Amino acid sequence: MGSSSTLFFGIIINVAILLVFFRFLMQLAAVNMYNPVVVSTFKATKLVDVFGRILPTLAKGRVNLAAIVLLVVLYLLKIFGLLYLSGGMPNGPIHLIILTFVSMISDLVRFCKYLIFASIIMSWVVMFTQSRGPYVEVIQELAEPILAPFRRLLPNMGMIDLSPILAFMTLYIIEILMSEAAKVLLAGW
Repeated sequence: MGSSSTLFFGIIINVAILLVFFRFLMQLAAVNMYNPVVVSTFKATKLVDVFGRILPTLAKGRVNLAAIVLLVVLYLLKIFGLLYLSGGMPNGPIHLIILTFVSMISDLVRFCKYLIFASIIMSWVVMFTQSRGPYVEVIQELAEPILAPFRRLLPNMGMIDLSPILAFMTLYIIEILMSEAAKVLLAGW
């Protein structure tokens, strides 16, 4: 197949994954449900509600198992589809599952890094403009569960917040460990 079909498939599946992932994180972080960004994301991911009739939510409605299952299915489709369109095939179902979970975890770590970076930028925007829009609120509410454990570890330094630096270093270490683990796991195939 052509590279244009691979690119088109990759864009479509990545947008779907991103929307479902945003929905899962918004529910997990208990973001304000009346925020227009949250409302539009929930409307765009009505398919999660279909799975939600079968799979329950846990932790007082914050952990949506339907979104997790849909994410795994979308990642399986992504990995299999990209391999198929590029002319390769997985060596077996175990190989496909390992590729899927490694891809999911590495994308989660990458997304957390982008979210922390966006949170830093948005805090500067809020400080200079003295206004908070719906996107700023969502980004800061999504980043707070990631940064909160690091804020508890560091001493209070007033207006200087070093927790993003510690979070970046931790995520970087996780990323290195994941790439090494993926090399070891996939070396057998």
